[in-house]
Amino acid sequence: MRWSLNIGKILGINFKIHVTFFFLLFFIFISVLPQGGLSKALLAVLFICAIFVCVLIHEIGHSLIARRFGKQARSITLLPIGGVAAMEEIPEKPAQEIIMSIIGPFINLAIALLLYLLVGNWTGIEVPDLYPDSLKSFLAGLIGINVMLAVFNLVPAFPMDGGRVLRAILAMKMDYVKATSAAVFIGQATAMFLIFFGIFFNWWLALIGLFLYIGAGSERHNVILRSFLHQVPVSEAMTTDFQSLRADEPVSHALEHFYHGCQEDFPVMGDDGVEGILTRDRILASIHEKGLDVLVSDIMDRSFASVGPRMPLDEAYKKLLSNRKTAMAVVDAGRVIGMVCLDGIGRFFMIKTALKGSDKKEGD
Repeated sequence: MRWSLNIGKILGINFKIHVTFFFLLFFIFISVLPQGGLSKALLAVLFICAIFVCVLIHEIGHSLIARRFGKQARSITLLPIGGVAAMEEIPEKPAQEIIMSIIGPFINLAIALLLYLLVGNWTGIEVPDLYPDSLKSFLAGLIGINVMLAVFNLVPAFPMDGGRVLRAILAMKMDYVKATSAAVFIGQATAMFLIFFGIFFNWWLALIGLFLYIGAGSERHNVILRSFLHQVPVSEAMTTDFQSLRADEPVSHALEHFYHGCQEDFPVMGDDGVEGILTRDRILASIHEKGLDVLVSDIMDRSFASVGPRMPLDEAYKKLLSNRKTAMAVVDAGRVIGMVCLDGIGRFFMIKTALKGSDKKEGD
């Protein structure tokens, strides 16, 4: 996610904080400072940080369960509206998705229970005040916020955890894409209610509703994309009219293909076959840093990935994402017969979608 700072790794998962999160902390600080003074302003900032630590633990729970089912989480990013775990893919087996989804709210309940056992006799449980004025209200509010997070996440509105559970239950009885569409419809209806309610009573709820609406639509698009690509072999979407480079050529030769064609990613060929991939981003970065005379061998990606022409396109798409590549060579019997890239897969999907829509109109 753009504008995110990589803080480090937690249990092998990249942990990031979006820069807007720091703006939230700054806003909380300056809002409390004039009336509450420095100590209360710092306590309010600390309270927000404590809430997001609980959100982080929640997301780590999802990620570890996903890993248990063979689905890797690439990163967890903290935003002002919560945490987002970026995963290679969501488990599509309904039982697995239910377990992975429900673990998050259970973690929040477990945190609330642990805090209550430790300090509950002293603090009790309170509806959280974002500006606590004492350690007692701080801890009582933290117990309350974890209960609220658990209950809110269990609402059956996609893409919240409850919506994913709903989708998994529906998927036991119907097609996965239809189950997703039904869960997304409920999620977006709930989001519209939050936006409408929030505009008049609480802008924070309106912001959460907007996030939910966009997230639900994005998930539906991704599921439809994966379902469609699963039916298509790589050979149908690969670029077959391409130029290759040699490792001992200067990068200026790649620019000639830029100027006179549409190709942006190039296989680098040697006597024994593919030696690397030279992508658009590497070309542009090298021109800026080293000029036009740098050799292809100095900047090409040697840890490249390749696929076969009969591989389902969704598998190639996942391989690109998991390896953090933008392009791969398509190899058959040791020979490069094409290139497949993220942009090309996107164009292929858009064209097929447009053709499908045109066929429907002609049928009407």
